[in-house]
Amino acid sequence: MAWTEDGLYGSEAQRKLQARSLAAADTVAETPGAVFAARLAGTDDPDRLGWHRISAILRDEGAMTFRMIALKDCSEIERRLADIGCTITWWDVFDGSRDDIRAACNDILRLPRDDLALAGRSASADGDFLGSVQAFMAKSGVAPFPAQVLSGSAGPSTLAVLLDPEDCSVAATAFSYFPYNRFSAHRASAWAGLVAVREDLRNRGVGVWANALALKGAVDDLGAHTVQEFARTSNVPSCRMIERCGLRLRPDVRSGIAQPDGAQSFTR
Repeated sequence: MAWTEDGLYGSEAQRKLQARSLAAADTVAETPGAVFAARLAGTDDPDRLGWHRISAILRDEGAMTFRMIALKDCSEIERRLADIGCTITWWDVFDGSRDDIRAACNDILRLPRDDLALAGRSASADGDFLGSVQAFMAKSGVAPFPAQVLSGSAGPSTLAVLLDPEDCSVAATAFSYFPYNRFSAHRASAWAGLVAVREDLRNRGVGVWANALALKGAVDDLGAHTVQEFARTSNVPSCRMIERCGLRLRPDVRSGIAQPDGAQSFTR
């Protein structure tokens, strides 16, 4: 896998999906039911987007994300996907209000970490730096977003990157942005994720600190009313990290990625 000058990262298939997502961004912004998911096509209202279009996307692109789907509707979506030879992997949804997030994250960030340095805002405009961030995420098992999204040139976003002060290498990342368009019930909600921590720094609160930076940026800088994160409840460390930052499990909704039967998992 390699970063390229076009801002894309990953395997040929991943770069192709990212390129299509970027090319469709303007259309997605004006399409009810569509979601700008950065790495692939997405929907938060399949019936509104239309199953004919969903079938075509899965046939032509091989992956699609379904966001904020009511739990009561998940089995019907699974059935409709099975009819076109696809399956979906679900994630649990956590979200929180800006007040709860601000209070929790301010508490986490109250004391600085002398063992890490925060990359400056100007770094997000440096293509080589973004390439190193993408490579770090990928090495950690996180499918990176295109550089255009990480940098904020594709829309308002917050990229938190913690550096090792000894050599300025990437030590941890987190990110937030607005995936939903003006037609969505979630249009005031930001999504946060892409949390990655260097292996030797894990279990030391670094991920919580990076996540808190991204979440605080989402509510303070981007003006998000709520923020969402996705995880599996079986991944206890991730869930604890998310909850420490002021988010709570939503038992009524799920999000997931649909792919043709037998396809390799898109991300962890």
